[in-house]
Amino acid sequence: MSLRMLSDWRTPSSPATKNARTSSRPARVLLAASVAMFAGALATAPSPEEAGRRGENDEGLLGFIDRQVGGIDKLRVPARDEDLPGPQLPDGSDASGNPRYTTTEAKRYLGKQLFHDPVRTARILPEFGGVLATRQTGSCGSCHQGESASKAGTLINLNVGGEGRGYVTAFGEFVPRRRPRTDLLPRLRDVPLFDGDALVDALPTLTDVYALAGPASPARARKQPDPGQLLATGRLDALDSVARNAPGVLGAAFNNRLLLGGFAGEPDASPGGLNPFNDPAQESVALLLLDAHRMLDFQSAVLQTFPAYRKLFREAFPAEAAQADADGNLDKLINDETVLRATATFMRTVVTRNTPWDRFLAGDRRALTAAQRRGARLFFTPAAGGAGGAGCYTCHSGPQLNKQVNDPDVAGAGKFVEENFFNIGLNDHPVQALNRAARKDPNFLDDGRREVSGREGDAFKFRVVTLRQLKDARFFFHNGAFTSVRDVVEYFNRGVPQNAQSGSSPTLTRRFTNPRGPGFPAGLGLNSRQVDDLTDFLVNALYDPGFVTYDPKSPTRTFQLTRPDFTYSRDRPDLAALGAIDGRPISGLAQDNNDPLSRRDQGLEFLDVTSRVSATLVGRQRFKGSQLDVYRIANNSSALIDTNLLVIAKGLSPRITLANGAGTTSAGAPYRRIFLRDGVLRPGQSITVALEFRRQRRDPEISYNLSLLSGQGRP
Repeated sequence: MSLRMLSDWRTPSSPATKNARTSSRPARVLLAASVAMFAGALATAPSPEEAGRRGENDEGLLGFIDRQVGGIDKLRVPARDEDLPGPQLPDGSDASGNPRYTTTEAKRYLGKQLFHDPVRTARILPEFGGVLATRQTGSCGSCHQGESASKAGTLINLNVGGEGRGYVTAFGEFVPRRRPRTDLLPRLRDVPLFDGDALVDALPTLTDVYALAGPASPARARKQPDPGQLLATGRLDALDSVARNAPGVLGAAFNNRLLLGGFAGEPDASPGGLNPFNDPAQESVALLLLDAHRMLDFQSAVLQTFPAYRKLFREAFPAEAAQADADGNLDKLINDETVLRATATFMRTVVTRNTPWDRFLAGDRRALTAAQRRGARLFFTPAAGGAGGAGCYTCHSGPQLNKQVNDPDVAGAGKFVEENFFNIGLNDHPVQALNRAARKDPNFLDDGRREVSGREGDAFKFRVVTLRQLKDARFFFHNGAFTSVRDVVEYFNRGVPQNAQSGSSPTLTRRFTNPRGPGFPAGLGLNSRQVDDLTDFLVNALYDPGFVTYDPKSPTRTFQLTRPDFTYSRDRPDLAALGAIDGRPISGLAQDNNDPLSRRDQGLEFLDVTSRVSATLVGRQRFKGSQLDVYRIANNSSALIDTNLLVIAKGLSPRITLANGAGTTSAGAPYRRIFLRDGVLRPGQSITVALEFRRQRRDPEISYNLSLLSGQGRP
């Protein structure tokens, strides 16, 4: 199969498109966190402080919010997927009647499978630095997982070339973890981002270096007619990492531009546009990411080999299936275009419907705490003229809180475009250091919307995004510089730019620096308790556990593949009959990431580390009917021991029990699970482990051998 870049991207049913992608772009990712606040008109209502003292009831707060947004229904999430915003073309027209964009359950289910299946990352080309061992190890879900608010949950976002997904602490907290592969030889050390024995990155994903621009700097003009030879590309090198914080998929249906600078959904004729099919933002971003993340032109042949995928494509695309049958050509059914359409349908249906905020809007008076009600009032009270609020709602309105409050709306996705982009004076993401090195420009700063629009007046502007699920997001803004929601609120409260270059630009918005208006100091002027109340509202009132953990009673679908999706033997026996394996995507690979550490993180396999450690018995106490053995376990190897450590007592008589064990292995041996600090036991580190055995008087003596495994789940 020959490599086809987006510059001459074709589909089985489409003619060759124009040479639209012929230059460098810094890395793009879906959506980026940016909480832009705006000073609106004064409200005829008590100040937030006064309302809090009066203990205003829910009806009063609902009425106040209703007046602020022009109708409370504008904040309610549709109960059915078919009522979510329809597709909107780049020119703002409604395309809901176009069958290309019809939302069906068959397309949504197929799109969800494809989103989380690593089998698609098949375009690994060694001639550009690709490492064949990373083939089919990452997916869309590598940087967008439910436990992290459909974001990566890590500062450095890694797809192909990364390892690990995350581990669970002793307190049940999920900790995202994805790092450069440490089990492969170092590559591309010219401009390393990571030290040590791990894959390194030379260019961020989506940055290309062409001969015409010179060997040391990326091409600048995106649509120059002949960029010359492609010398290097971040889309095909060893490590798939982006130069912005990976944002969430959540609420994608409610925006007419996606990606940080609005690249997805932009007209193809725009200076920075690349939308050959004139698609809405959701289909547009799905196409762009096929090229960015090692899938374009290679995934279809792989997907066609799975009978269960062939069935799902037939169900999702009956017209294309009929054409494929008539022509005897499966390419007419399973191709890059049908993949992007199914994936876009899934992304369009990713919403939360069961937060305390949603229940409050539906009339549940007990849904919000007193502090959260005070926070909600601050959120919906203007900042201008000393009104005393934060004014968040002016930029964060609509059902997913990601639209301007005065957006006239089109099909629910919003009509405003440029009004949704703001410069709030931020630093760069760490991976942009690779772009500065490639350009030989130490002063280069990610210029956001300007790259797409070509307008100087858009420099350093980034898009407003949803505020739902922030509790799990972990890193905020396009640079990932903040790690708590309270820090974000404090940043707006101060109104002082983080970066001198973007902070001194004429594009810096007064919504950030001076939201209270002329004659007032910078920032919002909130006191500490108000910051706490607003943070409580953002973190807890807008959080839906059903997005993370399957709840059959919740109206919110879990983002990850879970019991209804891949318990094929019970819910989809037709797919089970075609080879689908319970608990895995259709391909049978691990969900999201298929590297060894990720498989251990997901409990799909375990690594025997007995030979890497020393287990020294340092104490033994015998009591009536029990024996307590205390071991010092040390990592004697030069490699990390990851995830949980499972200490297994092999050869133990079945009459003897391990009282503090977690269960028994599939072979019947009892084991104890040890939750490692930070998810690792480093070389030279040691831990103390106690094993408590119980026996009856006539039971045999306690005798066993220790075996140690790395992994989560039941071995």
